[in-house]
Amino acid sequence: MNKNNSTFLKLNALAGAMLMAGSLQAAPIYEQDGKTVEFNIEAMAGVFSTDENYTGVDGGNDWQEAYIKGDLIGRNAMSNGTVYGGLGVIGLGTRGDGDAAGLTSGNESEFKIENAFVGWQSSDGLFDLSLGRQQFMLGDGFIIAGDAISLGEISGVDVDRGGAYYLAGQKSFDKTAVLKIDPQGALRGDLFWLQSDNPYHQDTELGGVNIELVDDAKGTLGLSYMKILDVDKGTGFGAWDQRDGMGVVSLRGQGSMGVENLFLSFEYVDESGGDTAVKNDADAWYVEAGWTFADLPWSPNLNYRHAEFSGDDSSTADNEAFDPLFFGFTRGFGTWFQGEVASNYAGPANSGNDVDRIELMLQPREDLTVGLQYWDFGKNADAADLSGSEIDLYALWSINDNWIFSPMLGYYKPDGADVVANQGNDDANLYLQGVMMYFF
Repeated sequence: MNKNNSTFLKLNALAGAMLMAGSLQAAPIYEQDGKTVEFNIEAMAGVFSTDENYTGVDGGNDWQEAYIKGDLIGRNAMSNGTVYGGLGVIGLGTRGDGDAAGLTSGNESEFKIENAFVGWQSSDGLFDLSLGRQQFMLGDGFIIAGDAISLGEISGVDVDRGGAYYLAGQKSFDKTAVLKIDPQGALRGDLFWLQSDNPYHQDTELGGVNIELVDDAKGTLGLSYMKILDVDKGTGFGAWDQRDGMGVVSLRGQGSMGVENLFLSFEYVDESGGDTAVKNDADAWYVEAGWTFADLPWSPNLNYRHAEFSGDDSSTADNEAFDPLFFGFTRGFGTWFQGEVASNYAGPANSGNDVDRIELMLQPREDLTVGLQYWDFGKNADAADLSGSEIDLYALWSINDNWIFSPMLGYYKPDGADVVANQGNDDANLYLQGVMMYFF
């Protein structure tokens, strides 16, 4: 995370409220002589309903998801630095019909270790080394936001991770080694090695380096390189065999350029090479700009983003289909699951498509935010035609310091031949959800 990330999160209603709740003091269990032990809880429960689904069965789906996780975090301050560690568990599951994409059946549940890590931070803050099972995010999560995809029971495919697919409570990589280097001044960096145990991601292993130039007033520029070190080929859906040995470069920036009420963000990702016979030659990018009309009633925030994710070109010998890697939910709705129906159920999901989004957010009260998003999805190169449009209306109510409630109404209209075939018709899909969140 960059140093001024919290400033950027304030521009997004949902992420801002979750940041506020998630940053509350955890319950102290023990505190003496530089030693502390704290406990925190994160929980979500949601109900979901669609008029249509994308499983080949006529009609809609109604289902429920939930998870709860708790963590113990311990620290021991010494003369040469601080030793710390964490241990956490998660319980999760899905009930009802299962989700509208058929990625859960409605009969999933699991209880498992979510976090188990140790670390050391130097007394001057220059080095921070951590090892074990933990979350890692690169930039704002455009390509790495944690190992969040959590599928369920699918006939003939071993991808069950306990369900709660939409809520995506599991975010930790199975094995990690992360060295953060943060000297005095604008420059900081990370060295990281990540190993997934997610059957959907075919236990992908990668290593990389990240360098960031941070200006608290203007924003952050980041440059990263990573290489996919191993993929368990042929497992899960076999969708990610092609990423084995692939190199990935990311150039990104985010901030206000020193202009109050302005938000700017961009990222360009290039994927190349690989150890398979067909080499990768893919890319993705987005540009985003937002403005908060702070002097108007309800402080309207207007935001526009255009994103493109390359699709395979059948006329070449290379693979141009962009691999979205470990993207996830970061700055709120639309980052980086773009469109609540499209990205989560109907497709596309950040590969072989172009996306335009316009968002308007209002804050009628300090504890209430209302947002409206319009999405337009187009086809890229020879990718499946999953074109369509979507409107999402959501609210966010911060009930108190711990509880947040977020209802949503979505209206999705398929246009592309492939998504119409998957839905079984070209009817509009009405989507309803309500999610209750608890942070302590």
